[in-house]
Amino acid sequence: MTPVIKRYGLFGLIFLGGLLSGAGLSQLGNNTLETADAERKIAADSEIISILSDEVMTLTYRTEALTLTAQRSKPADQFAVQITFADGRKPRQCLASPDLGGLLTSLSTFTAKGQIQVPQFDAEFPRMLGTLEIRDRIDTAPPPAMVFRTTADKMAVALSYDGHAAEVGTSIDEFAKLEGGCETLAQR
Repeated sequence: MTPVIKRYGLFGLIFLGGLLSGAGLSQLGNNTLETADAERKIAADSEIISILSDEVMTLTYRTEALTLTAQRSKPADQFAVQITFADGRKPRQCLASPDLGGLLTSLSTFTAKGQIQVPQFDAEFPRMLGTLEIRDRIDTAPPPAMVFRTTADKMAVALSYDGHAAEVGTSIDEFAKLEGGCETLAQR
C-alpha cells in the first residue's frame, strides 16, 4: 500500500469513527431529553398552555357531533366560524367577535388544578368533551391537539396533551357554549 492510501484510509477510519460516535451521543441525548420530559411535573396553579388570545388565528373544536372552526386573517380581528355536523345537518356559518363570544381567553390559557397520571386520565374523567387545536400567528409548527374529558358528574374538566394530563380550571359551560355554535357565538 502506498503512503497516500494509508494516510487517506486513516482519515476515512477517523471520520467514520467520529460519525458513529456522534450518532451514539445524539441518541443518548435524545433518550435523556425524552426521559426528562416524561417525568416533568405539572404544578397546581401553573399555566400549562398559554397563547396570546389576540394572536390566535385558528381554533378547531371537534366532538362526536360536530366540528367547529373559527379563523381570522389578522390578529385581533373578528372570527369567521363554520360548524359542520356529523348527522348530516346543513353546515352553519357566522361571524364572531375578536374574543370569540367571550371564550377566547379561557380557551387559549389553561391553568392546572393538579396533575393526572396519563393512564388514569380516561378512568378518572370518563366522559369525552372533545379535542381542541389552536394555531397562532407566531408558532409555525402545528401544536399538539388537546383532548378534554370530564367526570361522570360533569363537575371537573381535564386536559391531555403531548403525553401529559392535568385537571384544569376551565368550566364545562365554556365547551357547551362552543357546541352552541352560531347561536351562542355570533355577533349580534
